[in-house]
Amino acid sequence: MSHTTKENFIKAKLFTRFDELYAPVLPRIKATVMQQQQIITDTFYAELSKDEAAAKIVAGRVDQLKATHKAWMEELFNGDYGDDYFDRRYKIGEIHVKAKIEPYYVEVVTSYLRRAFADALIEEGAEAIQASLAILDLDAMIIIGAYHEDRMRRMSEVTGMNQKLLETLMSFG
Repeated sequence: MSHTTKENFIKAKLFTRFDELYAPVLPRIKATVMQQQQIITDTFYAELSKDEAAAKIVAGRVDQLKATHKAWMEELFNGDYGDDYFDRRYKIGEIHVKAKIEPYYVEVVTSYLRRAFADALIEEGAEAIQASLAILDLDAMIIIGAYHEDRMRRMSEVTGMNQKLLETLMSFG
């Protein structure tokens, strides 16, 4: 792993004042969201099963994946968003990359979860919804970062160019 995704995670938390504004709210809203967890997860996997490519990815593993999804949701609201949190989320990204799950699915699933969390938290108010959206944004950024870093690693291997040099060249637009 290069440190680009980790650096972006830290910068995003600072830019959004995540630790100040949102991290304290998330444990307070955990019970509300987790009351809806089963419905959110069941609907999520029902929707995935309607997509031919996604259905092949989850086939025969839906119960296991639902349990993993529950654990993932619980961790979203634990209040600890430091190095260990980042490392676990990045590992999720690596698993998605290894399983050849298109990044598109990370993006549309995050969109689904944003709506589901907002619906679950509507009575809790704007602060609760904003906090849930902020953590989903950070999670998606980390997971998508694993895809980016995998592509950069593969480009480096194919071209023989140093990965940092490739990143610098790509930053020129």
